[in-house]
Formats: sequence, structure tokens, C-alpha cells
Amino acid sequence: MDFSAYSSCILCPMECRVDRTAGQTGRCQMTDTLVVARAALHFWEEPCLSGEEGSGTVFFSGCALGCVYCQNRAISKELAGKAVSAARLAEIFLELQGK
Repeated sequence: MDFSAYSSCILCPMECRVDRTAGQTGRCQMTDTLVVARAALHFWEEPCLSGEEGSGTVFFSGCALGCVYCQNRAISKELAGKAVSAARLAEIFLELQGK
């Protein structure tokens, strides 16, 4: 996985330009570690997206936005989740695809 964009981070609209590869954190509070809070089938999106069998969804920890009515605050601001490697994340995607 290419983490070069993390050395001067502009991955979100805040464009904080911190060096996440050096352990710095921006508004999202994240370094270059992938943190997955939840991975599961999701049945509550619009039917054209989820169909009858659901769509795979992966929730990542950390968020730079400050939405007043955030429904995922425990994930986005309290940094719930588990660190995973890029290889494990790929496995998670494939596991969801197989369900």
C-alpha cells in the first residue's frame, strides 16, 4: 500500500499537511496506522446500493469533521477500533464480498 500521501496529509478536506508517517496527528487524530472500528454487511443504505443481500461496510476510526449530530462519534472521535495492516484490510474486504 502506498502511504506517500501521509507524509504531507491532504486526504480529507482539512488538508492539515501533518506528517502522519512520523507519528504526527491532524484534526482526525490518526497517524499512518489503519484502524478499523467495524466491518459488516450493511442493510440500511438505499436499496439501489445495498440490494437484498446488503453491502459491505468498513468504518475507520478518526475523522476531521465536527458534525454536531454525528451518529458515529464513538468511532470517529473516541477512536474505537483495532489497528490492522493493509494486507488484513484487503482480507476484510474480500471476506465481506464473499458474504
